[in-house]
Amino acid sequence: MRIKRKRLFLLKFCVSFSLLSLAACQSSPPPALDQKAEAPPPPAPGVIGAEIGQTLDEPDRARAIAAQQDAITTGLRKSWRGAHGVYGFIVPTAETNGCRDYTHKIFINGRPQEAKRQACLEKDAWRVIR
Repeated sequence: MRIKRKRLFLLKFCVSFSLLSLAACQSSPPPALDQKAEAPPPPAPGVIGAEIGQTLDEPDRARAIAAQQDAITTGLRKSWRGAHGVYGFIVPTAETNGCRDYTHKIFINGRPQEAKRQACLEKDAWRVIR
């Protein structure tokens, strides 16, 4: 009787494992990551249009603008990394009266540069106003 139970358990285990393996094979692979960052229209130049942004090449500037827009829109901290070791992050504050302050810190050659700006919601779009 014990041998029958062990065989039954082993059979159930093998069938379950086979079904799970087959189910995993039918799933589609994750989409490939696009290495090119497409920047949305900037809310305004903000930090990127200032002196800090002038030292970034176009792909890095696009990544920084996209991260800045995402952080301003969501109100959540957002990091970004450029192709040549340049990186940064944006820390927005809570929205108050349709506006939010944010700090954009960029590291170029390991040296931090920081700027503080404010964005406000105008006609359903965030715009950097100062």
